[in-house]
Amino acid sequence: MSDPNSTSAAGLTWAPLEPGYVEHVAENQPTRALLLINVCGFLMGYYAMPNQWFQIGWLACLTLPWLLLGGMQQLFTGLTQDVWLRCVIGLISVMVIRSSMFDSPGMGIRDLWVGWMSSGLLICLMMVLWQVGTVGRAFRIISTTLATTAALAAFGSMAIFYVLDERAVFGLRLTNWFVYGGWNSVCTGMTFGFAAVWAINRWCHATKRLEKVCFLSVAIFLIWATLLSMSRGALLALVAGHVGLIFSRGWRLSLRPVLLLVACIGCFQILAPQISKMGVRDLSEHLSRPKLTEEMVSDGVIASNPAKRLIMRGDSHRFSIYAAGFNSMTTPSDWLIGKGLWSSNDRWSCSLPWNPEHLHSVFVDTLVRGGVLALASFFVVLVWGLFRSWLLAQQGEDVWMMLGCFGVAGLIFDGDSAFSLLSVPRFETLILWVPLVFASARYTTRNRELKTVASAQVSASL
Repeated sequence: MSDPNSTSAAGLTWAPLEPGYVEHVAENQPTRALLLINVCGFLMGYYAMPNQWFQIGWLACLTLPWLLLGGMQQLFTGLTQDVWLRCVIGLISVMVIRSSMFDSPGMGIRDLWVGWMSSGLLICLMMVLWQVGTVGRAFRIISTTLATTAALAAFGSMAIFYVLDERAVFGLRLTNWFVYGGWNSVCTGMTFGFAAVWAINRWCHATKRLEKVCFLSVAIFLIWATLLSMSRGALLALVAGHVGLIFSRGWRLSLRPVLLLVACIGCFQILAPQISKMGVRDLSEHLSRPKLTEEMVSDGVIASNPAKRLIMRGDSHRFSIYAAGFNSMTTPSDWLIGKGLWSSNDRWSCSLPWNPEHLHSVFVDTLVRGGVLALASFFVVLVWGLFRSWLLAQQGEDVWMMLGCFGVAGLIFDGDSAFSLLSVPRFETLILWVPLVFASARYTTRNRELKTVASAQVSASL
């Protein structure tokens, strides 16, 4: 049951903090505003900033003033109060130290300082995210900002790639035009799917009719944007997010979002033949090839039978990449402590006829870079974080379980490193650490308050 003193905002129960707990954040309006603007802007960067350096610049420019205005007093609160956060940051730190002190094949000086910066920024971001978890109504503001930005990015990308561009092709696999001028369809699908889950949760917990209509519309639109990317990983993550909701809340409370997802997938499957036909026609006109068929453009245009395409497309060479990674581990040391976070990709990709740039699985990457010890520790913090999310779901905060399951499932067959902020795909921090850090902050906050209330009751009875 939820705390009777808590209030509900889009399904997120908010309990007042104990007296004196992060009081500077609660009382200092400038630091609270800077925190929210900082995190909202950083998360918007996954949808609307050209590259990750804009995100890093945003994070640095707003974190420094926050620290100068009193944030330094709160920055380390999460480390002192939250044992899960200490373990996660400890794991990242151990990986960094291991990669610096022990042999990392092919690592150069540039890899070393960029790696330290990347992991250091991730740790800093986690502590900032944890602080936002202690600010009232923060999640309502963040979820609204994230879902709105994602919807606008999806709409703009569709308008440009499907209509406005001189070489527009209706039904092209959707990419986000606002990032790199056309972000990879897998990354686009992952980020839009993540925002869709948040919009679905806001719709489910909305109390006002206008809010319900708005978030239902945004949720449907973002689900479609995810499906238009034709990313199997993103679809798997969407399904996993809803499975997590069923597991934590039961069928009765999960029926509406599950039916919404099934309905969107069903409508997409029904309308796909017409979308594919229009796409092939547009490509035929652009290429001046009137006899172009769907099979000839199968990698670029939505298939007339998306379900069949997703099944028949094979593993996209994923297992060849994984095999190359495993084969590169030739010593007991490699299997125990890995090859290091910044070891050269050539050490595992040299056996492939092309350079895939990264291992396309956070879990495989953790094994190759950190060995069995790192992989086991990574599993522990993930299961621990999901368990905390499940406990919060029992009290009504099911968004963290949905987002956490989305992130974990999405990174099984995609993603690079979980221990760096700067990576080739970029989205690992967004879909994995953002929900788990927020959930841990909420869990720790609620536990501390419950202990305070219990202590006050005991004192009153005496």
